[in-house]
Amino acid sequence: MSDTFFEREENVKQYIEMTADYDGRWFFEQFKKFIPRSHKALELGMGPGKDLDNIRQEYDVVGSDFSFVFAELYKRSHPEVKIKVIDAVKIKTKEYFDCIYTNKVLHHLTFDDIKASIKRQAEVLNDKGIVLHTFWKGTGQENYGGMLFHYYETETVKELFSELFTIIHIDTYQEFKEDDSIIIVAQKR
Repeated sequence: MSDTFFEREENVKQYIEMTADYDGRWFFEQFKKFIPRSHKALELGMGPGKDLDNIRQEYDVVGSDFSFVFAELYKRSHPEVKIKVIDAVKIKTKEYFDCIYTNKVLHHLTFDDIKASIKRQAEVLNDKGIVLHTFWKGTGQENYGGMLFHYYETETVKELFSELFTIIHIDTYQEFKEDDSIIIVAQKR
């Protein structure tokens, strides 16, 4: 992903407008299905914070984004929530988590960066920690005004995680059209 796309406030505001109808209920239901309430979670790429709003109602969660603009906008209206600026590849933190999750975030990374991110996620997860991620399903990539999108097939997603994680659940689902998305839940070995 272009390092600067979400660093420009006009792009952040445009993205917030584009996603205004998203309520996050389906994602939250999946989260509750697979993640025990006792788990401390880290969200990578929180964006406007809609998933964070839902999940923090029942979980101890830290929100993060690579974009200082997203992090600051959320922090201003939610000063009680722990928010960090974290790169989803390097994940520089001294904390450990029981769960790391993203919702349509990792597909912005290059293939090499996503592999590095998965490795780093395993390093900052506690024993038997769980990841829950969603991806756009398909092939190829596109660039939307400097924002990179990679599309993945289910088998590729399995391969990306299987070296360090045991797959608990992987399936396709519909966000806009049938089988346009993939969800994976996996546990650190």
